[in-house]
Amino acid sequence: MNHELVVVVGAAGKLGRLVCASLLATPQVEVRALVRDPAKLPELAAAGVELVGFDAATASDAERAAALAGASAVVSTLQGGPDVIVDAQLALVRAAKAAGARRFIPSDYSYDIFGLPEGVNINSDWRRALARLADAEVGPGFEVVHVMQGIFADRGVLGFLGAFDGERGVVRYWGDGTTPIDWTTWADTARFTAAAALSKEPLPSRLYVAGDRKSILEFAAIWTRETGQAVTSERLGSLAELEAEVGRKLASEPTNMYAWLPLMYARGVYGGQALLGELANARFPSVQAKPLAEAIRAGEV
Repeated sequence: MNHELVVVVGAAGKLGRLVCASLLATPQVEVRALVRDPAKLPELAAAGVELVGFDAATASDAERAAALAGASAVVSTLQGGPDVIVDAQLALVRAAKAAGARRFIPSDYSYDIFGLPEGVNINSDWRRALARLADAEVGPGFEVVHVMQGIFADRGVLGFLGAFDGERGVVRYWGDGTTPIDWTTWADTARFTAAAALSKEPLPSRLYVAGDRKSILEFAAIWTRETGQAVTSERLGSLAELEAEVGRKLASEPTNMYAWLPLMYARGVYGGQALLGELANARFPSVQAKPLAEAIRAGEV
């Protein structure tokens, strides 16, 4: 029986490890993980993942060709600046195509980056720049598929956004709190990504999947109902005030991305411009994504 090889680039992170596990759950699938330091990931090796030392930012053409040899699909979970998100991933797109892979999945995993105007979120700007360049590589037998799932239904991510303090039971938001938000757990995002990598059918370049769509105030109500913890809601200001706050942070701390990047993501979340398009969940019947209530009950949030 033929085996299929999927290469996961940047598999040392949370999502990368989950993608590897989801791929290995499918019979006859082999996984090669490209990571900077394979010695730090003995659990992946023990699970049957082939580990290859690889630095996406500095790899040569020959190293990329060797790392992707035999791949049917390449999944990136890389994070970093434009040198990684744009330059390194574009080189990997071209190497994947040259290796005969049918599909490359860049490391988007976000709300709809294509729904945002330029400048709202610098990370989304980089990913759209990659998409424009990668489109030139698409052709018969080769796809670039952008997986977008909204925001991760995760307390750490909500903490990064300044949206939820689970210890104190406080939800904070900009605007009126009723803007719909798309939510998906880490595990379900990994399962959708693995299913997309393995799909024998052509996929749309913008692949929207999600577990739920609820506003931040609806999240607070669901959290209280499922956990019994009362939640206090705190409005931080209007969307215009959020815009002004981004400008102030950029002006005062231009080199400290953690001062303004969460606010940039908040602009996309609360502005309503980055809602996902028509969901493709039905393409992957093996993935039953958890709605928020179920994810909270399962302890995934």
